[in-house]
Amino acid sequence: MLFFPKSIRMTLRLFLILLVCGVLTHVGYSQETIPKTNSIDANAKINKKKERPDKKRYKTIIKNDTKRILYGNKCFEEFTQSLGFMYEVQNKNTSGSLNGPAKFFHNAGTKTALFFTAWPWWKLRINKKKKACRKLSGDFVG
Repeated sequence: MLFFPKSIRMTLRLFLILLVCGVLTHVGYSQETIPKTNSIDANAKINKKKERPDKKRYKTIIKNDTKRILYGNKCFEEFTQSLGFMYEVQNKNTSGSLNGPAKFFHNAGTKTALFFTAWPWWKLRINKKKKACRKLSGDFVG
């Protein structure tokens, strides 16, 4: 700047000062506003079917007691749920439990559905997995 005359130096200084001030005070019009999302919009309506996962409804096979169904064994319960059913224990003569013929037809419908969804050998697969789960949990003797 020493090589320029005094009037040009003053103009260059003024230009540089205005340039720096303009850059510092520039708002930035190139960015668009961010649209509201469900997490910050207080008036958002929640789509329950989209937000919540679907709960799978399992078919049930009704038993009178817990013999031979490994009730409470996590390994066996997960296997039966993977086939699409669960064992349900209903004591006789308890309010809300099914009577003999109703229980028979309910179980027949479930077993027929399992025949087509888990294939004809679903009962053999259950017995094999039952033995394996009993060995893993220490319930197996013999």
